[in-house]
Amino acid sequence: MKKKNFNESVNGVASVASTKSINEQQWTKYHTKGGHGFAAEDANAQWDKWRGKRVDKVGAGNAYNGADRIVNGVEVQVKYHASAYRSVASCFGKDGIFRYPSQLIEVPKDQYDAAVRIMRERISAGKVPGVTDPNMATEIVIKGHYTYNEAVRIAKAGNLDSIKFDIRTQAVTCVFAFGLSYAINYGTAKANGASHEAAFKYAAKQAIKSAGTSMLIGVSAMQFLRTQAGRNFAAFTSNAVKPMVKAAARTQLGKSAISKTASAIAGRSVAGSAATNVITRALRTNAVVSTIAFTVTSVPDVVKLCRGKISGRQFAENTTSNAAGIGGGWAGTSAGAAMGSLLCPGIGTIVGGIVGGIAGGVGASLGIKKIFSCL
Repeated sequence: MKKKNFNESVNGVASVASTKSINEQQWTKYHTKGGHGFAAEDANAQWDKWRGKRVDKVGAGNAYNGADRIVNGVEVQVKYHASAYRSVASCFGKDGIFRYPSQLIEVPKDQYDAAVRIMRERISAGKVPGVTDPNMATEIVIKGHYTYNEAVRIAKAGNLDSIKFDIRTQAVTCVFAFGLSYAINYGTAKANGASHEAAFKYAAKQAIKSAGTSMLIGVSAMQFLRTQAGRNFAAFTSNAVKPMVKAAARTQLGKSAISKTASAIAGRSVAGSAATNVITRALRTNAVVSTIAFTVTSVPDVVKLCRGKISGRQFAENTTSNAAGIGGGWAGTSAGAAMGSLLCPGIGTIVGGIVGGIAGGVGASLGIKKIFSCL
């Protein structure tokens, strides 16, 4: 049973990383009229990150005429409209003057040549302050990494482009789950007297299973959140937890706990209403991730039950223990990260999150099994 308890805990810890990755995307806006534009912002930012560039997605602040992201210190404005003319035209105000003098304009990959030509015409017409050479259009307009239609598809569920985007988004979580699972299972096997070779094979097998499960859960959650049902579920969860978070924030102890936990989740110092929003969003998204994690990891037991290989009681024990392990892992990770941040921000946050997650997941799972053994 210990093997399964650790796997449940790894799923719980990984769900925190998966939730963070999902919340870094603007999925709540993907279904809107201009949702493909937000998808383009996320996808192009992801492309830059994968190539080792330093990316700061500042567009969420909605500053007037502000950049969508800063890449290696350079401000970038993303314009993904249905035609090159509209993509360029949206960069100019009602007075016809260029609105983003300090920013590069990123357009769909398939519109680049036409967009450069149109920008040259605008420069020649004196609509870009401080620029008189039409050839400077190539220094202002940059080619996006995705076409317009690819951005449209990324904003929607159930297609190859959005699935590939989700796989890349969850890749870090997948690697994290692999490493954590391997370390725990190798250590456990060695502690039980296994040879290095046997421990290596066992740990590698479990790590691959954990990584695959983590990827499936993360991608499924992101796809689900693009659907109306997913958005409704997220909204319901958000409405349910927000009053509780606000109530906790009214006490000094609760306010401090929320601030520390939110800071650990966000990776930066947050307080007040900002901390409340971080916690609410995390709980909202994690409810989706945890529900899918529970569903995915319960499938083997469902199959065994249908084939008569386990009893109804054993099925109930396994699924309840599974849910407790995932939930306990998430709660333990969040609490451990917050406590670790108090002792040593950075490394303490990471170590505290991992230790807290494993302890919380194993403890919750074993607690459920203990209850069933007494029934």
